[in-house]
Parts: sequence; C-alpha cells; structure tokens
Amino acid sequence: MIAPITVVIAVAPSAPDVMMRAPLLRLVRALRATAIVALTVPIAVAAQAADAIKFARYAHIANDGTIAFTYQDDIWITRADGTEPRRLTAHVARDFMPRFSPDGKWIAFTSNRMGNNDVYVIPASGGEPKQLTWFSGDDQALYWTPDGRELVITSARGTHPFGSPLYRLPIDGSMPRPMAMDFGRAGMIKQDATLVAFNRNLPSYWRKGYRGNNNADIAVQDLRTGQINEITDTDLKGYKEFTHDVQPMWGADGLIYFASERDGIFNIWRVPPAGGAPQQVTFHKEGGVQFPAVSPDGRHMIYENDFDLWTMEVPDGKPKKLAIHLSFDPKENDVDIVTTTNRAPPGTARRSS
Repeated sequence: MIAPITVVIAVAPSAPDVMMRAPLLRLVRALRATAIVALTVPIAVAAQAADAIKFARYAHIANDGTIAFTYQDDIWITRADGTEPRRLTAHVARDFMPRFSPDGKWIAFTSNRMGNNDVYVIPASGGEPKQLTWFSGDDQALYWTPDGRELVITSARGTHPFGSPLYRLPIDGSMPRPMAMDFGRAGMIKQDATLVAFNRNLPSYWRKGYRGNNNADIAVQDLRTGQINEITDTDLKGYKEFTHDVQPMWGADGLIYFASERDGIFNIWRVPPAGGAPQQVTFHKEGGVQFPAVSPDGRHMIYENDFDLWTMEVPDGKPKKLAIHLSFDPKENDVDIVTTTNRAPPGTARRSS
C-alpha cells in the first residue's frame, strides 16, 4: 500500500513571497505527476488480483448462503464462497448490521445518515434505501420476524431510565411496538414465532475476561403467555464465576446458539430453550467470536474471529474461514494538497535563480 502524500502550499500576501510561490507550484505539479506514475502500477496489479480483505464486519447470511457485511462503512453482498462481491450502499454515513429478510429479497440495516442510528431497508438486488425509524435516539436492526412483516429492533425510546425492551417494527414504517419484556439489547424470535431469546444487557465486545454478577445472560420469553425463564447462570451461589452469554440465535435444531467466554475466550455454544448444560460448538484459541448471526431459517451461521469472517452450517458443520477479495474505488484520495496562510520563518525559503 502506498502512503498518502500531503503537499503544503504557503500563501503569503507580499509580492516577493508571491514570486516564491512559482517554484513551489512547479514542485507540487512534479510531485502530483510522480505520485500518479507511482500509483498506476499498484492499482493495475490490484485490479487483476485483489488481496483478501480484513475487517469485514457485522455480517449476516441468507437462507441461500448469500452474505451481507459492512466494509468501509458501506453494505456489501457476496456469494456464499466469497466470490462476486458488490457494494450495495455508497454513502458518507456509517451503514452497518445488514439483516436478510426470510425470503432473501430485502436487507435491513442500521445507519446514522440522519445524525443518529436509524433502521433502513433496501432491496437485496440494489436500489434506494427506505428509512423506517425517525426517532432522535438510537434504533438498531436485529432480526426480521419469521413472517417477514416486521423487524425486531433495539431502541433507546423506552421510558425507563435504565433501558428499554425490544421493539417490533412494521416494515411499512408505522410506529414500533414494545415487546413484553423489561429490558432487551439483543434477541431473535424463533422460526415458529412462539419464543424469543434475548439479552437484557450487552457488554462492550472488546472488554474480555469479565467474571461476576454484572454479566450478560440469556432469557427466553413465551410469546403466547409472556412467561420469561432465565436459562444461563441460574445458580446464583456461583455468581463470582459468571461469564458473558451474548447474541442468542435460534438454530434449525431448535437450540439456542450464543457466544460465551465459558472456556476463557468467546466461542459459540448452544443450549436447549428450557435450559440445561451448554455445549461448546466452536473452539477458537485466538481473538474470540464477535457479532455472530444466524440465517432466518437457522441453518447457516456467520461470525467474526481474528479480523476474518467465518461461516458454519447448523447444527453439525465445521467453521470455515471466508476469503473475500475486493477491488474497488477507495473513498479517500491518495494525494492531499493543503493550502495554508502561515508564513515560513525567514531564511527557510529562497527564490530560485
């Protein structure tokens, strides 16, 4: 990668100084020409064989295996094997957390285009996004409801000072409706629409190794009766060793998959919805699993680990690292020209002969 070039032009008001600008401008033109020549070869090579990217983030996977992810604050989609990537959004704002609809035709995502995080939807084939929330606080998309008519979102619009429940947001843009739990920061409705698994709180993902009673646990609510059951860390006598259990997802086998530090690093685990002994699914030793997500049908999973994306089939698949090769127009220039009115100290600039 070629480092950006910054050229500073000093502009002074006096006539002699104005005369000294001529050689400086010639130097700028020479530097720009050199930069263009120097950049031509690497760009041409990159177009032929782009490197696999790092830092593809907040990914989701459709029922057919198509993948959506965030890169350079835009939404991209690619085939299941990482080929044929294309940019879906192109905006100066931050677009993240794409979520496929059950039929795969739409992608919901979160963006701060209006100054704060709101929820948008866009056709998976491309097009102009439609804004669904207009709240002045934070709204973020989590998952679609199984019937594809609503989105489950997390929001700061609740009246309680310590948190808000999850909300159901109709895709026609009408007002979100609070779900019948006290607090909710992450969650997903089961494919048969009978249960919702959720976290009341979420830790900062970069703070690892926490043990104690302020950990994030998983609860399950029956959407027919409203009954809520806690299913992780239920033995309160052992609170000193409680770890974070986050991002609950419903697998096609009816189990709840989640990320946990139970083995010392974030990995994927699973547990029955009625509770019980969790079973470890992945065994990463470095980095740890971040931002896992499951397809609407619960058969495919994707997550981040060590700055790469990994996919896995549910329930018996093995994790596979995904390589995505991108060749694209960067958002920032390689050469910056900065004009300043500050004068250089006497004797530092001489008139060319």
